[in-house]
Amino acid sequence: MRKVASFITEQLQAWGVTRIYGVTGDALFAFLDSLGKQNSIHYVPCKHEAAAALMASAEAKLTGRPAVCIATTGPGTVNLLNGLADAWADHVPVVAITGQVETYKMGGAYKQYVPQEDLMRPLCKYTTTVTHPKAIGSILHKAFTTAAQQKGVAHVAICKDVFEEMTSAEITPELPRVSQAVRPDRIEMEHAAQQLLLAKRPLVLVGAGGRADAESCRRFAETLGAGILLSLGAKGSIEDSHPLVLGGLGEGGSEAALQALAEADLLVILGASWFPQSFIPKHLPIIQMDSHSESIHAQPHLVSVTANLDDVLPLWQRRLEMRAVEHAWEEQVEKWHARFWEETQSITNQGGSEQIKPETLLHTLGRLVKDDAIIALDTGEHTLWFNRAFRTRAQTPLFSGKWRTMGFGLPAAIAAKLTHPKQQVVCITGDGGLQMHLAELMTAVEQHTEFLLIVVNNASLGLEEIKMKQAGYRSFGTKLHNPDFVMWAQACGVSGRHVRTVGDLSSAISEALSTNELTLLDVTCTSPTLTERKKQIPFQAQA
Repeated sequence: MRKVASFITEQLQAWGVTRIYGVTGDALFAFLDSLGKQNSIHYVPCKHEAAAALMASAEAKLTGRPAVCIATTGPGTVNLLNGLADAWADHVPVVAITGQVETYKMGGAYKQYVPQEDLMRPLCKYTTTVTHPKAIGSILHKAFTTAAQQKGVAHVAICKDVFEEMTSAEITPELPRVSQAVRPDRIEMEHAAQQLLLAKRPLVLVGAGGRADAESCRRFAETLGAGILLSLGAKGSIEDSHPLVLGGLGEGGSEAALQALAEADLLVILGASWFPQSFIPKHLPIIQMDSHSESIHAQPHLVSVTANLDDVLPLWQRRLEMRAVEHAWEEQVEKWHARFWEETQSITNQGGSEQIKPETLLHTLGRLVKDDAIIALDTGEHTLWFNRAFRTRAQTPLFSGKWRTMGFGLPAAIAAKLTHPKQQVVCITGDGGLQMHLAELMTAVEQHTEFLLIVVNNASLGLEEIKMKQAGYRSFGTKLHNPDFVMWAQACGVSGRHVRTVGDLSSAISEALSTNELTLLDVTCTSPTLTERKKQIPFQAQA
């Protein structure tokens, strides 16, 4: 027999949980007391529950394993929602444990009571409330297995008095093995293979789901003689200097990609659960392969293959051995690759005394970071410029994909450095995004994390300003009155530096990266510069 609070701590230890992100609150006191008496699980006290959930989401994105965040009842639980929504939207396993009012207060008009299951249900694969100590073992087990197997959020609310009660639940040594096996359909694979054999001008779009099989995706594209498009989630899985890589797709994509799409006769999509359909030619045949059938798009010219990439790509490779290589197409792709490379050089050609354009900042950073660096991206104009101008080798971008929440960058960078302490981590955030979680800079200090924090400071919610203007509106509510971010950093005990001209940029980044300290660079950038890529589409696109 042990207290429920102690049982949870011991059970999480047995399952290999090494970190918990959260904010202290009275409904969690017993559990926090238990955490404080052991050394296996590191508790990361955050300044805001949304940041704690974003950190858990970021850790899950990097490891693929369930990450844990906690919050107290009422406002603590509500504050978690934005970070949990990020994990829900990007299909990563997060377990949220929240305190709830005492069992005898459930459903009443008590302070901080809210029916948490109703709040959580839209974002969770599993949500429940523990009202009896006997239930804790099976509920915790179901939460973790559900989050791991279904790649989503699981939520367990525990009444405040239950934490203190004794339970006879026994520790389960390990969780069941997660199976991601999908039985491929032979007819689907062969039908798609026939399409591949007939293609004369193919392209391959690799998504985040292709990162684990990046080498196979690259070999497949080379055998097919296809141009390679990379989603933001796949950026760095195949280096941008590869002669078949043509950049990305969408507003963050390249002109070369649009030119290639205009002439292609087949697009093969590998592991991309989302792609901008309005950037794809209306009548272009598509083969889409994904292990999750819900990620397959509903399109009249699409051949779907529901399977794991590593089960199908070897078969397609063998089929392609009998196909004659289209050398003219491959040569054209390599010419587009050269244009893709030149495009970046032309848009970042600035004099040393000029104010820094965001694309110049991102391109310069790409030359200076380590090959295995983790780049934590906040959401904003700079995210699209990262996709367009940052030339990856093997770096890993960490970002808020489908949820696209501002404020993701700094919490994600903290989680990335805690998860991979030996890797270089760089956070790129806008001035608006940073201010959403500015207090978490002290969390970074308290956790002794060492990374470079770059603030793209243009005194504007740049992407919103651009979108308003593109939609024909006068930009309103987008201008920012910023603090001195360097002074804020120094007040937190962090080294900081202003960077105002192109001539100072490379040296400032190089020096900051070489110090192996938590450093903030406040980079004064021009007003938003992003051009509307959609206006450059040379074909009739899908709706």
